[in-house]
Amino acid sequence: MQLSIITINYNGSENTIKLLESLAGQTDKDFQVIVVDNASEKDDFNNLKTNINRQDLLKQVLPVNVIRNEQNLGFSGGNNVGIRDAFQGGYSWVLLLNNDTWVERDFIALLRPILSSRGGIVGLSVAEGSKVVNRGVLEWLRPTLEHIYSQDEDSMGYYINGAAMAISKEALEKIGGLDEKYFLYFEDTDYSVRAKKAGVKVSFIKEPRVHHAISTTTKKLGSPLLLRYHYRNALYFNWKNGPLHIKLFVWFWSFWIIKKQILKIMIYHNRKESQAILKGVFDFYRGKMGKIKTGTEASHH
Repeated sequence: MQLSIITINYNGSENTIKLLESLAGQTDKDFQVIVVDNASEKDDFNNLKTNINRQDLLKQVLPVNVIRNEQNLGFSGGNNVGIRDAFQGGYSWVLLLNNDTWVERDFIALLRPILSSRGGIVGLSVAEGSKVVNRGVLEWLRPTLEHIYSQDEDSMGYYINGAAMAISKEALEKIGGLDEKYFLYFEDTDYSVRAKKAGVKVSFIKEPRVHHAISTTTKKLGSPLLLRYHYRNALYFNWKNGPLHIKLFVWFWSFWIIKKQILKIMIYHNRKESQAILKGVFDFYRGKMGKIKTGTEASHH
């Protein structure tokens, strides 16, 4: 089983280096790593390259292929670049990992036999402090989706957390890559739904775990921009993937959102957030998907 690990760097080289250090220390070293840089600032990218080329740390023990994008392609677009490169190179599995994660020394040794005996897409358990999550609840007509911490084996009604997702070559051939229209948020949910509809197996494992830092995405995006992405993408996700009655309700739901946010603006309650939500709804109406051309975007979950 040939494994390629893909992570995205976007002005987060310090976190990315920590992840690479944990991968360099693996007891099983039969894998490759692809770092997709989503057009980071020059200093950050140079720091990443300098550390990857350190003879005493990475270059001699961990093969790292760095792909630098000319623009920020987001979580979905950045990972698709790495996925295409890995499968074109003959790898049978890719593992998407957030760059602010790290793993124990026996991570690959424990993971390899599990993936070798499975197909489809596999969600790994992610430890966030004292909590462990390996999926989220799939609910229709919701602007945000919640992670759950149950470790039961039932995969119905759940989606795989994009922070640690393994994809087989067979799954990619059936359903393709991540939908780049999202840019950020809901693309992992979309991928899980598409997999199930195509008859691709979706499963979850308890061990080995991936350790994940507390997310800083909210701080990077700022609350209004985060809300704009969430509401736009939630409407698109439901319209694209929902059963017929959900597709119809999307329009009524969006009208209710507009009415509610206009009322908040009129009474001067969280006006910036409400204005951002309205922009997200109108982005959906206009088909303006992908990267929102304002603020600072992140590239991880």
